[in-house]
Amino acid sequence: MPKIQPELLETFCAEILTGAGMQPCDAETVAHHLADAEMKGVVSHGVNRVAYYLDLFATEQARPVGNITAKRRSNTVVHVDGGRGLGIPAMERAVDELLDMGRDQSIVCAGITEVAHTGRLGAYSERLAREGKLAIGFGGGGSERFPMVAAHGGRGGTMSTNPWALAMEAGESGMVSADFATCVVANGKVSIRRRTGEPVPEGWLADRDGNPTTSINAYDDGGAILPAGGYKGYGLATIAELVGKSMLGNAFEFNWLLIALDIDAFGMGADYAEAAEREVTRIRATPPASGFDKVQVAGEPEAEKEAHAQANGIVLHDGVWRGLCDAARQVNVALPT
Repeated sequence: MPKIQPELLETFCAEILTGAGMQPCDAETVAHHLADAEMKGVVSHGVNRVAYYLDLFATEQARPVGNITAKRRSNTVVHVDGGRGLGIPAMERAVDELLDMGRDQSIVCAGITEVAHTGRLGAYSERLAREGKLAIGFGGGGSERFPMVAAHGGRGGTMSTNPWALAMEAGESGMVSADFATCVVANGKVSIRRRTGEPVPEGWLADRDGNPTTSINAYDDGGAILPAGGYKGYGLATIAELVGKSMLGNAFEFNWLLIALDIDAFGMGADYAEAAEREVTRIRATPPASGFDKVQVAGEPEAEKEAHAQANGIVLHDGVWRGLCDAARQVNVALPT
């Protein structure tokens, strides 16, 4: 399996996306996002998506250049239209808008529509958290186009993956970031297994009759991914669909809601960081269970993987590397040495 430095991988991906028709600045934004996800170990939303994005462009399921617009409906609400381009630049624009509005308002929110794939949702909540916000984001409206997750107690695909992300800083303890699909596993991770030939763990999938299976073929033949936590993940997914489809309107792929609340909205001020650090320290001090070396908070494993990748390079699966090389050849981009 090849190992590549993050900067080189990011440049390579940006060149491919530019060669496919994206504006260089947007291509760089997307490439940085994908390389960052790869470093954090979120490979389902990493550089394997480059080949997928080229397929979206070729089949007109996304535009290489989306005309992004932002309309402020009030002092606290903004609607960002991604112009049916890749969603990553539009989501970054939404964060820009929220940070600007948030200078004068304690709580602000953005609805993001007319976007194709938006990458790792946690990237946007983490960016808001670094600016002193409690950030919440989730997406819906894609269940009719992507019915791949079973309803609790149902057979076959009814829901979509409906991701949620929440993040906030915890003083010197760093970022706490929860980013998860409301199903047992993101569809991208199933796609990675399909590409690499790795086996699917038990508990991920059901066949068309609702029986547990580890067969991707059975999943493809009318099966479904299982909801996370049964009715709990299903409940979060249902709310995301109501917001994404009923509140924000018909989705091109998914519609998204981002909410940002000032950490100091209730007057804790400088005391917040100290209190948050104490809480995280208390949680980390929990004695580890069998099979675990230590207790971590959400987002900590990804941060450790990112630090390791920065120091040692990113190891890509052979199948992912082949997909990148094939994408480069499609748009006449030279392979890195």
